[in-house]
Order: sequence, then structure tokens, then C-alpha cells
Amino acid sequence: MKRMHVSYHRKFHHHRNKQKDDFMALVKSTPTSAFFCMFATVLILFSLCQPIAAESLIPVMPSDTLDYYTGYGEPELSASIRGSNEFNKGESATVQVSLVNKGVLKGVYYKEYISTPALGVSDYYIQEVDVNNGTTTYNLTQAIAIEDYVGYISASTLSNAHLQLAAVEMRLEANRINAESLNIQFQCDSPFIEIETGKEYVFINSLNNGSSSTVSVPVRISPNAPAGEYLLNATIDYSYPSNVKMFKVANATDGFTTFLYSDSYIQEYQKRQIQIQIPFYVASGPVFEVTNVEGILDAGRTKTVSITYTNIGDEMAYNAESKIDMMYPLSSSSNKGLLGDVAPGQSVTINYPITSHSSAMPKIYGINSNVRYYDDNDKLQITPGLKINVELIERNTILTFKNILIGTFLLVFLSLGADYYKSRKKKKGKDS
Repeated sequence: MKRMHVSYHRKFHHHRNKQKDDFMALVKSTPTSAFFCMFATVLILFSLCQPIAAESLIPVMPSDTLDYYTGYGEPELSASIRGSNEFNKGESATVQVSLVNKGVLKGVYYKEYISTPALGVSDYYIQEVDVNNGTTTYNLTQAIAIEDYVGYISASTLSNAHLQLAAVEMRLEANRINAESLNIQFQCDSPFIEIETGKEYVFINSLNNGSSSTVSVPVRISPNAPAGEYLLNATIDYSYPSNVKMFKVANATDGFTTFLYSDSYIQEYQKRQIQIQIPFYVASGPVFEVTNVEGILDAGRTKTVSITYTNIGDEMAYNAESKIDMMYPLSSSSNKGLLGDVAPGQSVTINYPITSHSSAMPKIYGINSNVRYYDDNDKLQITPGLKINVELIERNTILTFKNILIGTFLLVFLSLGADYYKSRKKKKGKDS
């Protein structure tokens, strides 16, 4: 059994050595050109199976591309506030900003020397594209200087493949007026206008010519903001497709490497940054603010809380009325107060009876308030919510339920102790 095993291994190694010798002999006898063909075949198969990987690894050679056209025109972006651009003092508003692309394609012109039997001419010419109706016209009066392009393309008629590539590039060049990857930052230089943190940046994927997009910008207008015009500054970074280059038609005689690329063209982009100032207005009018709060709440009781309202605006408020709103454990039998006509800078104090439930915990409670009034145009206005903080403290008294309960237990304990002491003393007297 052992001999058979050794013999089998000897035959196996002898067979492998023979295969190796045969392979080396084949390598030595194969010409170098055959290896080159094999390598080229593997490279072609690899590029066909994984075109994306080939694109990322193989650089584009300038000799592999043709640039048939030069386009003129860029995106033209504008911005404005959608709806009313007037806001009130003290208002927290969501400003709707509308962005519009009004770019105009000024022309798409041939760059290369070209002749075609379709026109019956052999000349330099410019091909113009009417983007409105999709028609193409040929202007023979604007000739391109021959010395700029002699030798780049022969004067013979272009092949159908070249004409097809030129037609594709013509359509792609028209996209240069579309804006892409728009990063927008909103700012306001006024200290009276605050943009909500984290909401000042907006991104738009694309904004094609003739289209619009609306973005929201939450702002807070200070009650002390003077009436008048303010500017919302928009800084926009974007890019647009500035130029297209087509890969040449690959054939056996050209020696181009176009087969290594899955796309038929290269899209070049240009970056731009613009700044747009968007005007908006803060209206004049009354502005109410709570300037003083007096009174402390007591659990289980009704207390008077005095709240002072001041018109810090620049116009008179007519027939003004204040109101407070609260939640359990607070309530009020009268939650409204008449302020009357309040002039700019004038203050009015309203006394509110506020009841605290007996279960209310000692802490600071929040109360909401607002003021309704009529403006100079006899139009009813309501101020934004005013926040009022009122403190509830623990009542400083001995006659609490807890103290009464503890006192009762102490009295019972002391009474039992006294009885026990008397009985012990009486027992000792009898024993003596």
C-alpha cells in the first residue's frame, strides 16, 4: 500500500513537470506580436465589461475629442419675495423667496471647417439654432477665417458619423443656460432682522431656463425695528454646462481610444457666484410689549396679578383690549382688560384675578397674552403672543394638613406616654 502511494506521487509530479516544460516551450516559440494581440484583446474585453471603471482611470486625450460648436449665453438668476413683502414689527414670518432663471441662449456657432452637399456649397459657415421653434438656419455671410481651421478637418464632405456628432453637440450646447447645484445663503445686515439659525442655507439641485423655484426663509423681526425698507441678501453659488466636446468617431485607421469611454461626449462646467439683494418692508404701527408684572400666586387661593402693557410702536392703537390665557392649575374669572386708546410710549396696567388650584406646585408658571386693537385704517389687528411668567410660592403657615397630622400623632404619643408613666408610678406606691 505504501509503495503504491509513493508511485502515484512520482507519476503526478512527473506529469506536472512535463506540463510546465511544454508551456515554457510554447512561450519560447510564440512570437512577440501574438502576445501583444492577446494583451490588446484582454484590454478590450475589460473595457467593454466595466466601462465605468475604465472611464475613471483613463484620462481623456485632447486628440480624442472634437469641439464643433461654441455656445453663447449663461443662466440669469433673479429673486423676489412671493406674495406680500411687507411685515409687521415683532412678527415671526416665513418669507417665501422665488428664484427665477431668465437665461437667454444668444447663439450656437460652428467652430470647425465644414462642407456639406446638403447645402450645395463648400464653404465656411455658421450654423445658428433657433431654440424657440427648434429650427436650424445657415448664415453664409458670417464666414469663419480659413486659416484658423485649415488642416484640422479636411475639405472633403463630412461623414454621416461626424454630422450626427455635430447634431448631438448642438442640442447639448443649448443646455448652457441651465443652472445646476445651487447653494444659497441668506443674510440680513440689520440687527433688527434675525434669520433662524440653520435655516439660512438652502440647496437647489437644478434651475432650468424659464423655470422657478420657491424656498422658505424663517425670519424674526424685532419689535424695535424702525419702519422702512430692509434688504435680504442672497449669495448664490452655482455651475452651468459651459461647453461640450464630442469624442471622435473611432475606426481602424484613426487610432483613437474612443472605445474606452461609455459616453459619447465630455461636459465641461463653469462655476459662478452672484449676490442678489431682495427688498422687503417693515410696516409702521403700534407694537405692544409687557413691561412689568407684579403679584405672586398662592396655591388654593385667588391672587391679583398686575400686568403693564406699553405701546413701543410709532402709531396710536385704538380701542385696545388685552387678554390672558392659562392652563390648569391656573384659572381666572376675568381674563380680559380694556386698554382703550394707547399712544406711542404710553403704558396701561390691567389687574387680573388668578386662582391657583390647591394641588399647584411651587414654581414659575407661564401665561400667554395678546392685545387686539384697531389701526389708523380702522382695521382690526392682533399682536403676536406675549409671554408672561408668574411665580407660585409655598404658603408659609403652620396650620397645614401635614403639620396637623404630625401634631395629632405627637399628642397621641405623649398622652400614651403620660398614662404609662402614671400607671408605673402608682404601682410602685402600692408595692412600697
